[in-house]
Amino acid sequence: MFHSYFFLKRLARDLHNLLAGHELLECFSQSKDELILGLAAESGEVYIRANLNPQICLLQISSDFKRAKKNSIDLFARLRGKKVSSVRVYPFERSFAIDFENGYYLIFKMHASRSNVLLAQNHETLKLFRNNLPGDKELIPAELKKDLTLNFERFADLDGNPKAYIPVLGKEVNQFLADLGYERKDIPEKWELMTQTLNQLESNPIWIYQKNGMPVLSLLEQNLPILLKTSDAIAACTRYYEEYTRSYYLQSEKHAALRPLEDTIKKTRSYLTKTREKLEAIRERRGYEEIANILMANLHQIPKGSTSVTLHDFYADTEITIKLNPEWTPQKNAENLYRKSKNQQLEINKLEENLHIRQTHLNTLEVKAAELEEAENIKAIRSLQPTQKKKEKQEEVLPYHQYTFEGYQIMVGKHAKANDELTLKVANKDDLWLHAKDVAGSHVVIRHQAGKNIPKTVLEHAAQLAAWFSKRKTDSLCPVIYTPKKYVRKRKGTPAGAVMVEKEQIVMVEPKNF
Repeated sequence: MFHSYFFLKRLARDLHNLLAGHELLECFSQSKDELILGLAAESGEVYIRANLNPQICLLQISSDFKRAKKNSIDLFARLRGKKVSSVRVYPFERSFAIDFENGYYLIFKMHASRSNVLLAQNHETLKLFRNNLPGDKELIPAELKKDLTLNFERFADLDGNPKAYIPVLGKEVNQFLADLGYERKDIPEKWELMTQTLNQLESNPIWIYQKNGMPVLSLLEQNLPILLKTSDAIAACTRYYEEYTRSYYLQSEKHAALRPLEDTIKKTRSYLTKTREKLEAIRERRGYEEIANILMANLHQIPKGSTSVTLHDFYADTEITIKLNPEWTPQKNAENLYRKSKNQQLEINKLEENLHIRQTHLNTLEVKAAELEEAENIKAIRSLQPTQKKKEKQEEVLPYHQYTFEGYQIMVGKHAKANDELTLKVANKDDLWLHAKDVAGSHVVIRHQAGKNIPKTVLEHAAQLAAWFSKRKTDSLCPVIYTPKKYVRKRKGTPAGAVMVEKEQIVMVEPKNF
């Protein structure tokens, strides 16, 4: 309810009592969304700090403010040295004005995400603080004033519709009326309830409550933890600014820290689920060793050149049909199955090891996420975030730039000598190698993943990088060759980066750096 007309009415009254007769000494900004007014009188100094960040839009009134020595700019120079004559609210509008000598005044348009401060003189808007709201330049100050007749006749004509009767009541007041059964009442009862509510908005204390980790300023009594209860609108305004900005920036910092952590937790859980399913499927599959044993026990029954054979399965006491390579002897078919059995066990061991590593990592991530959720200040949040210094130093000495796309690692050579190192020392024979056709450029390598074909989207992504890091960077389309790295070789004595390529294919892409 901070931006409500009913609160701003009280704030304008208290600001008038505080500021009348004060001279404006300075008006400046230290950031694009913050305006500071410094005023002084014999009674002392007053600073008004208007934070017009679209997500915040609050005011702070204090007796002291430390201006930065750098990155500070003076604004509204024609007000300097002028005295405040009054502070007034625009009737039934979420705006108030500070009036100065010579017909100047500052309009504080407290319209949440479209809030602004406008310098005006007489009936003309002269300058804006937030120039990204150009429509405010056309604003006619006198039109901010809303003349509403608050009597029973108009109320009855509007059928007791609160939003039509007083459009600036706001969501909180409308919900307050709804909770009291406003819609079920007849017109006289609605009028009585509306009158009582308006009296409360005029005379109630100002409360600041705690709700879902954020402060809430209200003129209505609620069943929530109370941070402040006062009749001083300036004190409420300042306390609300402090509580809200602290909570807002804490939540923003916490969210920024949690978001990548939660993404990693989600991916890790998905990996664990898929890996457990894969491991279970392998364990349920008939073991290659048993099939090989059945073959070896029945070598004399297997005709030469057979593509399959049906034998007695002495493990399950049933018949089993075994596929064979007709070009191999029965013994070699059995040897192949024993090799597969060994590889199968190695795969099981590797999957179990990966599961253990990932589960341990997941446990660590979940503990860290819980600690971040419970953190009560920004310092605590930052202390829980990992440092990137070691990683950055490691990346600096690599001969290639690293990219990740859809789970695939893509490496781009940094220069000619680095291209040789990437292709000849880093890349494996089954990795996919790419290069812009017929021009100088970086070698690009997509790291192969066992048992998977590289998706077309990954290939095109890497090809765009190869085109970008080449002499065809400015072309609208660039042909890029690609082939498994095993078909790329280097002749002795050729310049750095020069290689021979065989069995290449071509893809046309738009040069792009991601």
